[in-house]
This record gives sequence, C-alpha cells and structure tokens, in this order.
Amino acid sequence: MFGKQIVMNFFMNNSIDVIFHLPGIHTLPLNKSLIISNINSFVGRHENNITIMADGYARTSGKIGVIIVTPGPGLGNTISGCMEAFNSDIPLLIIHIDTGRDKIGKGILHELAEPESMFTHITKKTYAISKPIEVKHTFEQAYHTAVSGRKGPVLISMPYTFLEKDVPDEKLLKNSKTINNETKEQRPVDYDISKLEEKLKDKKRPIIIGGKSLMFEDARPIIEEICKGSSIPFLTTTSGKGIVNEHNPYSFGNIMQKGTVQEILSGADIALAIGTRLRDVDTRRRGVNVKELIHIDIDDQWFDKNYPASLKFPCDIEKILIDLRNILQGRKFDWDIGYLKAKQLKEFKELEEMSLGFTMIKQIRKSIPDDTTIVCDLNLPSYYAEYYLPIFLQNTLVIPRGISPIFYSMPAAIGAKIGRPDRPCLAICGDGGVLPAIGELSTMVKYNVPIVILVHNNNGFGILEDVMNNNYGIKGSMSLNNPDFCKLAKSFGIKSKRAKHLEDLNKVLIQDVKWDEPFLIEFNCPVFPPPWRL
Repeated sequence: MFGKQIVMNFFMNNSIDVIFHLPGIHTLPLNKSLIISNINSFVGRHENNITIMADGYARTSGKIGVIIVTPGPGLGNTISGCMEAFNSDIPLLIIHIDTGRDKIGKGILHELAEPESMFTHITKKTYAISKPIEVKHTFEQAYHTAVSGRKGPVLISMPYTFLEKDVPDEKLLKNSKTINNETKEQRPVDYDISKLEEKLKDKKRPIIIGGKSLMFEDARPIIEEICKGSSIPFLTTTSGKGIVNEHNPYSFGNIMQKGTVQEILSGADIALAIGTRLRDVDTRRRGVNVKELIHIDIDDQWFDKNYPASLKFPCDIEKILIDLRNILQGRKFDWDIGYLKAKQLKEFKELEEMSLGFTMIKQIRKSIPDDTTIVCDLNLPSYYAEYYLPIFLQNTLVIPRGISPIFYSMPAAIGAKIGRPDRPCLAICGDGGVLPAIGELSTMVKYNVPIVILVHNNNGFGILEDVMNNNYGIKGSMSLNNPDFCKLAKSFGIKSKRAKHLEDLNKVLIQDVKWDEPFLIEFNCPVFPPPWRL
C-alpha cells in the first residue's frame, strides 16, 4: 500500500471528511487521492487563512481541524494560526508534506532543515516521519494527541516521496524509536468531594465562573439547576459566553463588565471557576478580582498562575458538576438575583444612551437570528460583543483570544460555517483586519459558503487610533487608505451594500441579507471609545 493510501484510510477511519488545503508540487500525489474521494477539500488562498479556517471549523463542529501544506513558505505561513489554536486549546492536525530530508543541504526546492523546531512551543507535539513504515502509527498517534486531554494543534512532517512508496507491514514497527516528543497526557484524577462540601458549608454568596471547557451541552441543565435552584450568579470568561443562554435571570455575562458584575465579584465570598484558565488577558488585566477561589479544570496547568486557589480540582468536569449539584441541593444563598438583574438591565439602558459601540452591538443582536454563529477578531465592535453581546447557544460566538490575531474573522467564519452549515454566520471585521484576508472572498464564491461579512470601516486601526488620541493627543496616525469594499465584493460576484447609520445597518441585515448566499456590508462609522473606557 502506498503512503497516500494509508493517509486516506486514516481520514476515513477517523471520520475526517473536511480538509483545508493549499496545494503545491509536493502534495499533488495526495491531491489526486482527495479529488476522487468523498472528502471535502477546501482550497484557500493563503496558508495562514486555511489554518484559521480549520480553527473556526473545529470550534463550531467539535471535530478536529485538518490542513495540508507544502514545505518551506507553505509551512511557515501556518505559524500565526497555529499559535492561536495552541493558546485557545483548539485541536488541529497540520499535515506537512515535506521535502526529502536526505537531500537537505543541496539547495533543493523549499529546503529547510528541521522545520518542526519552529513549532516546538506552539503545538502539543511534533512528529517527523523518517521511514515509510511509521506512517500509519504516526498519524494515529498524532490524532489521539490532538484530541485528548487539553486539546491543541499537532504537526506531522512526512516526506513527499513516501506518498507513492510502498509501506511495509506495520508489525515491523515495534522496534522503531523515531517518533518525536512522546509524553503522557495528564489524566483527570480522583478528588475528595468532601473537601468541596466542607469549603462551601459556611459560605453565603458563592458565584460560578464558567470557561471554555464547560462548553458542552450536558453542562447546561446542571448549571441551570444549580444556579436557579440555589440562587447563584453565573458569570463567564469570553470563551465561555454561550455556555448557558445569557437571557437567563441568573446569567450576568462576561466577568470583564463593570457595574453590577463588579458588584457581584466584590460581594462574593467564594468563586468557583470551572473549566477556565483564568488567564491574565481575560481576567486580571481587565480588573477582575476574587476574594477566595476554588479552581476546577481538566488539568492543573493553569492553577495558581494568576489567582491563588484554596482548593484545586484537576478532574472530569461533568462529574464534579453533578457532585456540586448534589452538595447544593436544597440550599438557597443570600443573592437577590432579581434585584441584580434589574440593576444590570438599567445599566444597559444607560449605556445605550451614551455609547455608539454598545448600541451597535445591541442592534445587530436584534437584527440577526438567535442561532447565528458570530465570528469576531480584534476591532471595536467585536470588543463590545465580547463584553455585552448576549449569546444564546453554545459555540455561536467565535473570538480568537489565544494570541488575538487581527486577520482572523473572515477566514475563521468560512471554517465556522462549514462546521455548522445549518446556522447563519456573521463575520464582524475591522477594515484593518479584513483586507489582508480579502482574497478568501474567492473561496467563499468557489465553494458557495454563505457568510455575511460586516466590515466596520473607520479608515484606520480604530483601537490604536483611540489609544494614540487618548493617551498621547495624536490624531490620524493610524489612518488607512481603503478600497471600496462593496465594489471589491461585487468584483467577486458577491452582493453588497453600504450603510452609514445604525438604522441603515439594521435595514440591510433585516431586509437585504438572505443568509443563504455570500453578502458583504460596509458600515462606515467613525472611531468610538472601547468598552473598558466607559
């Protein structure tokens, strides 16, 4: 059996039917196999973009994102997207069809010695296949590594010559020691639930903070029963938005908010942080403080990094949720949930009167279906979405909080829509972030991926302009020369419309957008203050 047949069998055996790809001379033998297979292979226009597509696909589908890239610049262009996936615990499999290692040093095409070294700190593991006999085992091991424990990207380097070379019986592999970076996954450990029960015994005002690892459907009814039954406020990190419907009376949204949320945090006598890393960028940097912490996560990697914990549980999260429900059954705590929710809604009305950014996000929410997948990157409307956009369903808000790349939203939305084709998809892009990825409009048209692209055009790097103006009194230093985005979309055959006021934007979203075809909206709107300055 040729190496390419083993790779195709691997895809079939692991139900991998979506691949993101940018072909090159080294990948063509595998391309032939993909073309005649039942696998959906999406060819993008840049390797960074296809890596981000795979990231978006993994976030909404719950499956592994798979990309195939060529050596040299092809592999190098995946680094930024791989960094985001690694720092957001997103499972990716990067299949690098490499040059022949025995030819390195002779000036061969795309020559690069030990390319895996570039990925040492941004993948869970890297694998370099040195013998055809290793192909099957390596792919299986890499897949297991990517999806087990704390998920993340994994890289396989495979010489292109192995694709069309006979592979010996894998039974001969037992003495091979060429697979790299073998480490054991940390498994959830047993815990003493009595310690949790004792810690909560005398507490009057606990809160729960939910993060991304709490984002699974079976968690929803358990949290509902705990928080509603025992009168406990539920807060989330950015990655946890949508764990529960944020319209629930006990749900108060992102812990970064001010006002009522800060009152809840300061009034709590203990916080149970479940499935969250409590990273500095998500919490402490945004002014989040807790008096006492119980930290529950899938492993101990992030314990005591930013907040010391009086109790720490690296464990099966669903199991401890059930135990927590049993411990709290019949207890009522001292929170007045109704009062707090009314106070928060009053604050939101005041924000609507004083903040264009808040009003914009509120109007967008009212103008799109409840089950819309909303994909953001780093732009002013997206910051407001992070703070204040109500999310009703799990995995319907996609924000790159790993390394915070600004070129994320548009390619990630393509992957997100492919991952959940049954849901409408809106990409909220800044004019500074969308232009480098604009070539993927071609990909949307080629594969008929019906995404609505909302370009917030303030003719500049808006957040940087705000900082330069607010901190240094310098105006216009972050301005950009932009194309006519509507005409650019139309040149690809994509319908588009321009809006200059919020009323126009709402009309376009309600009347012109059909959600079953690609559409671009250019919203011309000046820079407004970010949410943390309100």
